[in-house]
Amino acid sequence: MRRLNKRHSSKEGFSLLEVLIVVAIIVILAGVVGVGVAGLIRTANRSNDAVINSSASLSEQISNSESVLLKYNFNRT
Repeated sequence: MRRLNKRHSSKEGFSLLEVLIVVAIIVILAGVVGVGVAGLIRTANRSNDAVINSSASLSEQISNSESVLLKYNFNRT
C-alpha cells in the first residue's frame, strides 16, 4: 500500500513534455482544419461569382429579348 501511495503522490500534475505534446497535436489539428475551411471558402466564393455572372448574363438576355419583342405589335383587336 505504501508503494501505491508513493507512486500516486509523486505524480501530482502533467510534465512539461506531456503538455507540449498535447499542444503540438492541437496545433496540427487546427492547421488541418484551417486549410480545409479555407478551401471550402474559396470554392464558395467561386460559386458565388459564377452565380452572379450567370444572373447578370440572364438579365441582359431578358432585357434584349424584351426590346426586340416591343418592335412587334401583339395587340390583335
